[in-house]
Amino acid sequence: MTPLLSLLLTILVVLAAAYLPGYVAVRALDGSRLLALALAPALAAAIAGISAVAASVLAWHWSMLPFLLGAAVLLAVAFGLRRLGVRLPSTILDGALSPRRAVPGGALWMIGALAVSLVPIAIRAGRPDAILERWDTLYHLSALQRIRETGDASSLHVGSVSNSAGDPTFYPAAFHALAAVVPGVTTPTLLNGTVLALAVVPWILGIALLARALFPTTGWAPFAAAITAALIPASPVDLWMHLSPVPNLSGFAALPGVIAAAAALWGALLPRFTLRPVVASLLVLGLAGAGLGLMHPNVAVTALILLTALTAVTGASSWRRRPWLVVVPVLTLLPVVLLSYTPLGSQVTGFNGGLVVQWWLALGEVALGLLTVWPMALGVVLAMLWWPGLISAFRTATWRWLAVAWVVIAVIYLDAALDSPLNLSTLYYRGQDRVSMPLAMLSAVLVVPGLQAWARLLVRSRGEARTPGAARADLRPARTVTVILVIAAVAAALSSVPSRSDNAAKNLAADYPGRGRFLQADERALFEQYVPEMDQDGTLLASPFSGGAHLYAMFGQDVRLPVAGMAYTDLDRQLIYATEDAATDPASCRVLEENGIHYVYQERMPYNRHTTSDSLNVAGPDLGIVLFETDHSRMIQIDCDPGDGSYDPA
Repeated sequence: MTPLLSLLLTILVVLAAAYLPGYVAVRALDGSRLLALALAPALAAAIAGISAVAASVLAWHWSMLPFLLGAAVLLAVAFGLRRLGVRLPSTILDGALSPRRAVPGGALWMIGALAVSLVPIAIRAGRPDAILERWDTLYHLSALQRIRETGDASSLHVGSVSNSAGDPTFYPAAFHALAAVVPGVTTPTLLNGTVLALAVVPWILGIALLARALFPTTGWAPFAAAITAALIPASPVDLWMHLSPVPNLSGFAALPGVIAAAAALWGALLPRFTLRPVVASLLVLGLAGAGLGLMHPNVAVTALILLTALTAVTGASSWRRRPWLVVVPVLTLLPVVLLSYTPLGSQVTGFNGGLVVQWWLALGEVALGLLTVWPMALGVVLAMLWWPGLISAFRTATWRWLAVAWVVIAVIYLDAALDSPLNLSTLYYRGQDRVSMPLAMLSAVLVVPGLQAWARLLVRSRGEARTPGAARADLRPARTVTVILVIAAVAAALSSVPSRSDNAAKNLAADYPGRGRFLQADERALFEQYVPEMDQDGTLLASPFSGGAHLYAMFGQDVRLPVAGMAYTDLDRQLIYATEDAATDPASCRVLEENGIHYVYQERMPYNRHTTSDSLNVAGPDLGIVLFETDHSRMIQIDCDPGDGSYDPA
């Protein structure tokens, strides 16, 4: 199978896994088609994440089969509940996404927006199995390879890849479990295809569905929101290129659909709560929330924050008649508070770091749409649309929760940008990169009322026609203005292509000035030529900041330190330091052999300097047989026997 076909197969299989089980389950509970589409990706993440844990407990090898068994259990429960009369209520998401021909040539416009967003990345990648030069990419490649090697995709165990002892540690692995159901594809292609599937389709469709839930009488609203979602800076695809926090961005791509479903179900239940629809709604939303959490916990945290804004703002008018409704936003906010300010979230809240900027620059990023994930001029153009939309949302009761949610997320973004002592962004690792995505999501939806506000202003500026003839004449400038605006919009979108191309080049091009590389182009070519001939059971010792660390994910070669940023054990340090004089000291060389080290990989141009791992680069070629060498790297097969009869392998 060619690499391109492998990529397409991965995308199709992952999308089928992401949509079919959840869609059928929601339909079984009498949910509408749009509601089912909105919830499906998060439900699929829950199926994959929970089934992977169960499969590990039962000692089953993770593959498509246990995923399908998990899906079958969900469907059986859904059909069983339906027989008991537990069904989802009718919601605002009943019916079609938008009227036919609401936007002439809408499909072509959507294809064009996707091309602007994705083609620069594809060109810079050059090949389906291209590897992004980011720390997180190396982690997720190695995590996928570990799952395929061990058959264990449990979130309780996947973190073992980050320590050389193989000790099981927690890491949210729903993304990896979904990816690993695809057989017969190389790990780099598998990662790229899964990210493309989960970062693009759920994000764009989910934002379209959120617009449909909020603006049901505006036929073009889903289309406008979808186009904006495809183009807006700080989308999940942009964050993939920027930082590559893959579970984060995949979870945030599924978030809009969950919020659309929650808004629709809350709107249906708020006038009159009845037991069975409430139970069905809580079950599907709870399972979807679990799926978001198993993608990454801070996505679930964001969902709870948005649900707090939704239920508090829309329910406030009913608190006097039904005071118990106050409990709903309290319950949605309580886990966020507990995780932020108690030891429950200590694994995240203890993190220090992140990009800190001046207060005026942070305000400028939010106000001008120049969010930290690769800001581009297009963001300013879109800000001119969503700012009027934000004002309109505050003035309109049914939309006000959206405006409040935007302000809350913007405040969290500012907290992260300033490293504020308030610690509002502590569950996001104090990183505005991750907060950028929900802020972009809300901004994309606010473009709809923003466009309506600009349209009203244009109509007022033209004035009212006084005669039928004048009315006909008045249409001509309207068409002219429309054409001019469409041309300007196309030009603004196309103007982002150079920025997108340069941004992708920073982490995809073979070389980029001022940015290090884990994997150089020439050494990858040599890997493909020589590594298949190496002993697969012989361990490679290489700095995790070098290209050697990729050999585990690319070829299944055993690598002692396959993840950048690993916590070294005492034995790891002993082995690294032993390489310094192993060529001349038989005792040091024997330490390497006794611990299964057959190869040492040296890198004179590492991605990152690290005092301990840089010791690997001290030894000369006398350590053994040089298998291959480039201007910046060398692969040595260890040979401790000097050939004079003095070597004792025992």
